[in-house]
Amino acid sequence: MAALSPFRSILVLVDGTESAMRAAEYSIRLARAMSARLTAIAVVDTHTLHRLMSVRILVEPEVKEFEAGLQQNQQRYLDYVAQLATREQVPIETVLGVGDWHSTVLAEQKARQADLIVIGGFRMTLTKLNLLARERQMIIDEAPCPVLVVK
Repeated sequence: MAALSPFRSILVLVDGTESAMRAAEYSIRLARAMSARLTAIAVVDTHTLHRLMSVRILVEPEVKEFEAGLQQNQQRYLDYVAQLATREQVPIETVLGVGDWHSTVLAEQKARQADLIVIGGFRMTLTKLNLLARERQMIIDEAPCPVLVVK
């Protein structure tokens, strides 16, 4: 049945939000059912941090401190998703990217030839106010493959 599967490689975004964790759980079940490769990606958003520094909201030592904290948190989320996948006997690779979310995710999708991206749900009304919601919308808009939004 795996030969009939429309998805051979699934990329799931992990960011610590409830909806992202539901998306990770769903992608684990989907990868198992479709015998697909699964990759979880989290991103340390250095792009936003450097923009905040350029407009003098943050200074360099603060940016470095925030970046280290973000890296630690994102790695913890990836480790948690890897544990979930291992418990379900689903092989998984994890990627900790650096930069802005949508560019980093789309580059990883291309590099891994993922034919499905799975993201956590968000409210469209927040895309102007919430940076992560805006980044998720940009992934949906620019992805060359299907994007599954899990509520």
